[in-house]
Amino acid sequence: MGEPLKEQPRLENARSEEFEDFYANNVQFEATLWDLRLLFGQTDLAAQKVNQHTGMSLPWPQAKLTAYFMIVNVIAHQATNGNIIIPDFVVPVRPNPSDPALEPMQKKTVEYLGWIYDQFFGTEPYIPPAVAAYDEPAKTEN
Repeated sequence: MGEPLKEQPRLENARSEEFEDFYANNVQFEATLWDLRLLFGQTDLAAQKVNQHTGMSLPWPQAKLTAYFMIVNVIAHQATNGNIIIPDFVVPVRPNPSDPALEPMQKKTVEYLGWIYDQFFGTEPYIPPAVAAYDEPAKTEN
């Protein structure tokens, strides 16, 4: 085995001269053993299609970090601006852990994915007790 990874110094962020900024209202995913590719596009209702304009591949460690920071940003946005409303017709189907074709390990994974689904799209997402207590009005003594 090789040596364990060492901590790297913090890097400064700088935009290259070729930096481009695009808008996407559609994202498709392609997964390989090595990375996750995100294909960004924009809906063209007149043509009834999505025009994909950018592909970006992320190695799995970066995909995991990106997923975490996207959740952090969604939660922070909702805490400030209220729940993000998603039309029912674009909400994905909830994973079904009772599918008889699932192996036991797959069933556990799909059950967990169902819980995550409920946090994003359910009517009663889990709120940790400490957070729920923080949201309750302060009780006053008489």
